[in-house]
Amino acid sequence: MFNLIINSEYITSWDLKQYAYCPMIPWLRSNYMVEEPMTISMDVGRLDINEKEVVANELGLPKPVRYEVYLISRRLGIAGIVDIVAGSKRLVVVEVKKFRRRWFKHFEVQLKFYAYLVTKELAPVTTAILKLNNYVVKYRVEFEDLKIIEELVNRVREVKESPKPPTVNPDINKCGICWYRRYCIRAGS
Repeated sequence: MFNLIINSEYITSWDLKQYAYCPMIPWLRSNYMVEEPMTISMDVGRLDINEKEVVANELGLPKPVRYEVYLISRRLGIAGIVDIVAGSKRLVVVEVKKFRRRWFKHFEVQLKFYAYLVTKELAPVTTAILKLNNYVVKYRVEFEDLKIIEELVNRVREVKESPKPPTVNPDINKCGICWYRRYCIRAGS
């Protein structure tokens, strides 16, 4: 099975999602080899395949529908586990979160990364859907979206491979709840 610590040379959806939240996190994970342990809210927020099937039916996704699709692109050095991939020639990717959050830009980045990965490894993705509990956001996937993600992958790779931490502006709201703050030289006390 793919392991983020063992296979740290790959850029993952988790790296991009965390980078969107704070660029320091992928650097800390890569350079200090630390991994945030599973929290109760992470565990409770995880959907099983039966729940994902219900979501696919609610959204009326095209057939065939595949769940928890593991994808690794050795050529591009990227990897991820997509919640739902639907369709055959033109695909739909879906990222499902059990709970709605006020700030979800990092989940949008994660979703668009999946659209990029699936496009590169399976077939073109035309639609990406983010489902946060009962809140659904649909994105039409354009070439520009994929180009932006490709550039973001390159920036994250640079951060992970750098011996020096990235420059970040501490945010009391984010730093105060961040598990990685105990390792972060920028978070302050």
